Amino acid sequence: MTQRLFEILSRRFERRKPDMPWVFWHRYWSAKIGNWCEGPFGDRKKFMKTLRGKVGVRYFRFHALRHSGASVMDNNNVPIGAIQRILGHENRKTTEIYMHSIGQVERDAIAIFERVSKKSHTESHTGGKSVGAEIAAND
Repeated sequence: MTQRLFEILSRRFERRKPDMPWVFWHRYWSAKIGNWCEGPFGDRKKFMKTLRGKVGVRYFRFHALRHSGASVMDNNNVPIGAIQRILGHENRKTTEIYMHSIGQVERDAIAIFERVSKKSHTESHTGGKSVGAEIAAND
């Protein structure tokens, strides 16, 4: 998860309504009933495409956040039983599938991606070493 995506999702979490039963909801005008409504996004694909465009990552689905969350908890030594309960899995093997360890090489690659993505397209392709060379140097 890039820092930008983390910031946007964190901001959404901070601004949430605790009594709202949905993680991703919005207020919208319903032509069907002729009034303002609050509810979940009807078209999650459209919402995710808009979100990913804002943060500059490729398209992903909500389910990827479950995998990411499980990996973050695992990498921070949260017991697998706790992760299993949080994800609502009956079988421990299912939880293990969700946990993808992220090593230092991957963290370095993410940091490089975030640093390079802040530069303009021209700057990242015209000067300095390539992203691949930078990753190899840190490996």
